[in-house]
Amino acid sequence: GHVVNDEITAISTPGHTPGHMVFNITSQGEKAMVVGDLLHSKVQVERPEWTAGVDTDKEASRSNRTMILDKAESEDIIIAAGHFHPDDHIGKVVRMEGKRYWQVIK
Repeated sequence: GHVVNDEITAISTPGHTPGHMVFNITSQGEKAMVVGDLLHSKVQVERPEWTAGVDTDKEASRSNRTMILDKAESEDIIIAAGHFHPDDHIGKVVRMEGKRYWQVIK
């Protein structure tokens, strides 16, 4: 990714648009990601292969969504998903019984 400063790295995630990016933020030992248009619905956490009708490159969107969800799950990263409802747009990717789910952080 492109290092913005000591705490922020921009990760290229084309698919929704050619220049789409996710921002990885690290501060005081905690990690978070602002995913922009990578996730349009919580169902995409469970089904990352589902794309939004407005994605310009559906295969890149699927691939990058899977990559970011894998990273978020394996590194226990908090995600800010702006397209989710305001009551549940901050959360983590968790796995239960072999499936990924969105776990809201209040």
